[in-house]
Amino acid sequence: MTDFKALYDDNAPLTAVLPDVVAQFPGRYAEQGLRELCRDMHDHPRGANLVELLDTAFRDLPVPVAPPQRCCRELVRGGTQRVALAEAAGRVAAAMVTVTPPGIAVPMPGESIGAADGPLLRYLGALEAFDRHFPGFHSETHGVVVDPENGDYRIECVHPDRENALGG
Repeated sequence: MTDFKALYDDNAPLTAVLPDVVAQFPGRYAEQGLRELCRDMHDHPRGANLVELLDTAFRDLPVPVAPPQRCCRELVRGGTQRVALAEAAGRVAAAMVTVTPPGIAVPMPGESIGAADGPLLRYLGALEAFDRHFPGFHSETHGVVVDPENGDYRIECVHPDRENALGG
């Protein structure tokens, strides 16, 4: 920790501190120092109201619309599709999404993803924006697949043709 503090105080170049990350993303980090990166990584979530979004996402829980076992059956039988967050509003989750920390699953299979401006999609969108802004320092979100071509978060949803077969 003392070494990190000295590097931080000196605003050591990331090329010396995190050479692998700089080599992978030179356009993003080659000219940056450690103190600058740390401040940016601290300010970005604050500016996005990430803590408030997380609190809202865990307070305003998704609505169950189908039995979880039926959604899991669709997942096993190929009745699902990975959907970008921009297309997920109103869809039914086929698999849980677990944000770490705190490690709480939301949504669970069979729950509605909610509205485009709802708490879940706003929170996941803020995490997606963080990952795009800080390549190499991705969020730990189980149940999310990141599209390697464009960085979109994709979540597993029941295929629209199969939603009526879920029943309640």
